[in-house]
Amino acid sequence: MLGKSVEVEIRDLLSGDGFPIFGIAAVIKLPSVPVDFSPQSLLGDAKSIICYGVPIPKGIVYAKANSLALYWRYCNMSYRTLDTASNRLCVILEEKGYPSVPIYGCYPWKIVNREFWGLLPLVYWAEQAGLGKLTKCGLLANPTYGTRILLGGVITTAELEPSEKPSGEICPPDCFECVNICPVKAIEKTGKVNHNLCMSYANSNPILAHLLGDQSWKEKFSFETLMNTVGVDDHGSYSCFECLRVCPLNR
Repeated sequence: MLGKSVEVEIRDLLSGDGFPIFGIAAVIKLPSVPVDFSPQSLLGDAKSIICYGVPIPKGIVYAKANSLALYWRYCNMSYRTLDTASNRLCVILEEKGYPSVPIYGCYPWKIVNREFWGLLPLVYWAEQAGLGKLTKCGLLANPTYGTRILLGGVITTAELEPSEKPSGEICPPDCFECVNICPVKAIEKTGKVNHNLCMSYANSNPILAHLLGDQSWKEKFSFETLMNTVGVDDHGSYSCFECLRVCPLNR
């Protein structure tokens, strides 16, 4: 186990970059995560996962006008900042002798059984790292910022001290506002989310739609390739965040 100095250095770096949410998880097997998306699938000798996040301002979520447009722009800019921090953190850890892999907050995605997955599903590992608890709508809820958070991360071979997880539940067990508001009924009361329904409805990308309408493009490239190259950054926009808006944890 590494000394506290490395963890303090990591925390100071992230805090200086404007990320107030930070935690470390030990690499274990999570039943909810397929083996193809485990840390070891990316880094064979993975020991720790560093997770961090940035809050989305309440003013954006509850703006009287143009809330979705503001949300889309804020997310795109913040994901770039998170990804840059992940890259820097990997370089710092590798200078200390610990191979590391950045886990980007949004793209690239893969599709398995009609479900969208990040290369490493950060919400599950952020829960393990003590950043919050998963909610019925599939988002991570932080005790301070509710579900208004965007995540980034790094897998590393460094054996770091795991963070303490918050006790108790954050998502009220008798609250179903996200379930009731979802326009495509993608959220079940049990907490199971139909990611295909959610992503198909909640993301708008005219360029991707145009390419998918041309059979020649679909013959040349897989859907994942088109999605990850055309959908990245400013090329797509969000058309729904109702579960975020109605969540009482965000008010």
